[in-house]
Amino acid sequence: MNPSFVTVDTWYDHPACKVVHDERVAPIWRDFFSHHTSADFFTELVALTGETLRRINPRLESQVGRPLEQFRVGMRPGGKEDTLAEGADVSMECQFYVNYTQKARTVRGPHVDRPSELFAALLYFRQPEDDSQGADLAICEATAPIFKSPHRVKISKLPAEIDDNLVNTVSTARYQANTLVLFLNSAASIHAVTPRTPTPLTRRHINFCCDVPVPLFELDYPARLAVKRKLESVPGGWRVSKYL
Repeated sequence: MNPSFVTVDTWYDHPACKVVHDERVAPIWRDFFSHHTSADFFTELVALTGETLRRINPRLESQVGRPLEQFRVGMRPGGKEDTLAEGADVSMECQFYVNYTQKARTVRGPHVDRPSELFAALLYFRQPEDDSQGADLAICEATAPIFKSPHRVKISKLPAEIDDNLVNTVSTARYQANTLVLFLNSAASIHAVTPRTPTPLTRRHINFCCDVPVPLFELDYPARLAVKRKLESVPGGWRVSKYL
């Protein structure tokens, strides 16, 4: 899509379940997406991060019923709306992802990812002519008591946002071409995307992630948000939830 035809800020993604069967996509990319949703790639990740995965998720292997090295791997079947592959212990995703930013804005402030996500990664494809500022990944830490336990984090607003005043940025991964950021997900894995200045050029990256069938931590919602979240999950409930 030509950015000149885009009149509002928005985003698009193209998940692996579509890419690998899309003959409009070059074979080298279809192979790339197949590999990065495969058991071989998960084995590489476990070899690299297994010790830390076990430390931050001490119950995961017993909950699933087998060691990490023996987890059954599948491709996520339906993009972000369908995160679990049938019969799999880990459901892998790899997707093209672009944002349009035609006015100064924050793509997303401090937040944690969904509790079922085991890891996430971003591979940036910044265009050489992109002279905008921002769109970096900020790595944050809490400056207030937002953890009821190591596996339970207080949420400030939906879906899993944390107030800016409760965190500090401790490191930043710049939005630069050929930059890869990989992190293991936990209640303490707070991150944000820094504000980006207006530009007709897309923010481009490949998004990798992996979901397991059990929650790795809990999101602690205030009563108002808990009610709002429940309303938003039922047909027509959003009409009432917007007043909360």
